[in-house]
Amino acid sequence: MVKKTPNLETATELRRVTHGYYGDPKGYEEILYRTRNNRYVLLQRGGAESPYSEEKITQILKVKAQEWLDSL
Repeated sequence: MVKKTPNLETATELRRVTHGYYGDPKGYEEILYRTRNNRYVLLQRGGAESPYSEEKITQILKVKAQEWLDSL
């Protein structure tokens, strides 16, 4: 089964959190989106030495999205 990647170009950005500065090898950002069909997607990406050296796109439940927002 092939996982379908959500279209983030048409999604609404709800919150962006940046750790570090642009070009920081340890820096990263996390962006929460809501898609047109009311699904939540968390995009995590960062520098080579960050926890997200490879881009990670995860569909999450609304309750998990709220927990992520509340943890900020």
